[in-house]
Amino acid sequence: MRRIAISIACVALAGAFVAPAAASSGPSVHAANLGGRVLRAGMTGSDVRELQRSLTRAGYPVTVTGRFNKRTRSAVIRLQRARGLDADGVVGPRTLAELKKAASGGGTGAVTPPTTTGPPPTNPPPTGSGWTFPIRPLKVVLPPSTWTLDQGVDIPTLNRACGADAVLVAVGSGTIVREGISGFGDSAPVLRLDSGRYAGRHVYYGHAQPALVPVGAHVTQGQPIAQVGCGRVGISSGPHLEIGISVSGGPNCCPSWGQTSGLMLAEMVGLYSVLK
Repeated sequence: MRRIAISIACVALAGAFVAPAAASSGPSVHAANLGGRVLRAGMTGSDVRELQRSLTRAGYPVTVTGRFNKRTRSAVIRLQRARGLDADGVVGPRTLAELKKAASGGGTGAVTPPTTTGPPPTNPPPTGSGWTFPIRPLKVVLPPSTWTLDQGVDIPTLNRACGADAVLVAVGSGTIVREGISGFGDSAPVLRLDSGRYAGRHVYYGHAQPALVPVGAHVTQGQPIAQVGCGRVGISSGPHLEIGISVSGGPNCCPSWGQTSGLMLAEMVGLYSVLK
């Protein structure tokens, strides 16, 4: 009997020593605590899920997946720009502090256009570009809090407006040098600007269909050149415009991910804010 009792005690002690090792195979402390580690694209964990929840509460809605994907990074960059931080897409202590403020309603959250009175100007130059907003009418454009960054800026439309209900216009005067971009649809136009701050650079209109003017046509600012494509045009989940600008001296299309999208975002938010 004493031998049996000793054996049972030994088994119990062994189980006591094994238990901590088994517990360590679960999620780490870092993975369970937002702020326990610096978060960046490609990481996964419950802290990433909490990051995504916090971004959504702060006005930068993303799907809660637990994976730090492209849309999550885009939302982080938008938050950082709105809060005056370095827009690197990495969630360190400063970004986390600003995110907590925004998520709790303190200070500036998502980019929100100011209220204006009186009729909006036809072609306002709020950011110095002298451009006009690329989608008409403005009432079908969802607010900047729903926009995301890619190679350019993805701008969705209200109730998936497309075709004649969401017309795309030339942001400035120039020449249509191309139609059809891999991933963006066979009708996506590229406009080479001939004046203003960005003269000589190219603006592309991704997921547009149909094109309304031919290649080689010279267009004026505000002239309709295409429509937001209905359905899935190119690599797309539904109607929206991705508008982007080439690098200075670069090819007519297209910049790499994030290369010029911050510049285009600033232009689009400025234009939208004055018109709204």
